[in-house]
Amino acid sequence: GRFYAFGRVFSGTVATGQKVRIMGPNYIPGKKTDLNIKNIQRTVLMMGGKTEAVPDVPCGNTVALVGVDQFLMKQGTISDHDKAHNIRVMKYSVSPVVRVAVEPKSAGDLPKLVEGLKRLSKSDPLCLTFIAESGEHIVAGAGELHLEICLKDLQEDHAAVPLKFSDPVVSFRETVTAESHMMCLSKSPNKH
Repeated sequence: GRFYAFGRVFSGTVATGQKVRIMGPNYIPGKKTDLNIKNIQRTVLMMGGKTEAVPDVPCGNTVALVGVDQFLMKQGTISDHDKAHNIRVMKYSVSPVVRVAVEPKSAGDLPKLVEGLKRLSKSDPLCLTFIAESGEHIVAGAGELHLEICLKDLQEDHAAVPLKFSDPVVSFRETVTAESHMMCLSKSPNKH
């Protein structure tokens, strides 16, 4: 069950047992919001399907950290310096627009589904999970294939319970961005 926090060392060295400041995406320098101070339990190098525990990792390398995953949702900055600023959150060129409602086949499996949705959201930076106004659990992905992979991971790995899915829906939204130079009139179906 635990996640590795995977990233790149930009400066200095990260070591097992080191006390670090974990700054989430909403951290503001000088404030305590979205800031946790914890020790790194283990530093790990990941090579394909294998992992190897190492005492420390110098800058320029990628590293997996154990013991900080519960303080990071999707991304963040880890530093041991008091005055460090967090690195800006990555912006993606796609957004999760294809949505599916998810529910367990057995009502007793609802807690496992909720925990599985949290794990899915943490494991995929583009996957969005939330509860709609109707009370449905929604999983949103960047496309049908991405959503299909997310739902397969949710059912087989994260929740590990049989699930029912609704058909994929793409929510269409439009708005007015500027004032028209022409006078526009329309009539509703009931002649108003």
